[in-house]
Amino acid sequence: MLAHPITLFVDGYFTSTWDAGCFVTLTEKQLEFTTARALLRDGQGVPAALHQHTAIARIPAFQHGDFWLTESLAIIEYLEDAFPTPAVLPAEPWRRARARQIMIWLRSDMRALREERPWQFAIYPGTYAPLSPAAERDARELCDLVTRLETTNELPHWTIAHADLTFALMRIARTGYPLADAVQAFLVRGIARPSVRAYLDHPRPPNPPPYARS
Repeated sequence: MLAHPITLFVDGYFTSTWDAGCFVTLTEKQLEFTTARALLRDGQGVPAALHQHTAIARIPAFQHGDFWLTESLAIIEYLEDAFPTPAVLPAEPWRRARARQIMIWLRSDMRALREERPWQFAIYPGTYAPLSPAAERDARELCDLVTRLETTNELPHWTIAHADLTFALMRIARTGYPLADAVQAFLVRGIARPSVRAYLDHPRPPNPPPYARS
């Protein structure tokens, strides 16, 4: 399937952590791909032209030849299966399960933090209220998880879960939340990763999006 072109349909402002994970995976695997911008509007969802191709209409959407897929975790796992080297998930089953656990948690939890600190604030400065108690708990849990990974050697080598955590930490680090030294060191290393840097440095419209995405 290498001969088939790959297209990643993304938020046109490049401010979605879920788009970012797919973009980083493609970059890490050194695959040739193009991005197609889907300029979303709040309440309108995925452009109608994509509905006929995707079983579940979401952005990011992924096209590999005639095959279409949505949901970022499904896209990442498809790429890991279809193009196993270089790997973005650990080889050991228990380490791979830990990485997947983290990735699922980031997508399904931290709702208060994601609502109060949409990732666009990491790129486009804005005004924001102090974190609510619920969002503060989310931030502490996120930092506690990163501290655990820094001290337990559960995931000693970089994985796509590390990229997901890096993007998650940017929600709070770039909006004034204090980070412990170990967490700050994790973030600095994560941002320095060339594949992560490629997403962060991607050209964007000059003004922030008129909506908030996770």
